[in-house]
Amino acid sequence: MHDKLRNCLMVAALAICGVVAGNSAVMAAPVDSNDIPFNGTMSNMCAFGAPAGGTLGDIDDPTQYYIGSYYGSGAAPASINLTCNGDAQLAVSDFQTVSVPSGMSVDTNSGWWVVWASTSSEDYTSRFSDGSTSAPVSLTGIVNEDITVDMEVPFATAMKPGLYQFTTKLTATPQ
Repeated sequence: MHDKLRNCLMVAALAICGVVAGNSAVMAAPVDSNDIPFNGTMSNMCAFGAPAGGTLGDIDDPTQYYIGSYYGSGAAPASINLTCNGDAQLAVSDFQTVSVPSGMSVDTNSGWWVVWASTSSEDYTSRFSDGSTSAPVSLTGIVNEDITVDMEVPFATAMKPGLYQFTTKLTATPQ
């Protein structure tokens, strides 16, 4: 009798499992949610790449009182890539002296030191020793531009041999 009871219980258990398994198969059908929204507004933005430094040229005249990146032996402008996803204006800052030979001083009263940046279309912006600037360069549309940066710096005395180092910064203002 125990065997019959055990067999009945096993059959009943299997039947219950079949009903539960059958019901969960019906409940396992895939269900899609409503659309999940994503929204955002992109602002106009700009980014500069890594700068390639310029070289101040040897002007081959020991009596000269200035140094620049656009003339003389070995002179070369600096460059930097600018990318913007829309219109921007480009401006240049004052230069900063990093290093000059002992006893040399920049002639800030000369009225003519200048740093300028130009685009491939030869539009340029500049900053002068008196603090004046030319208008910023207006760049339109999507921008991917290599900007050329030059400088000319006068000194109070004739150039001495040694290392001359300066820096400047550009500012790109999205419009």
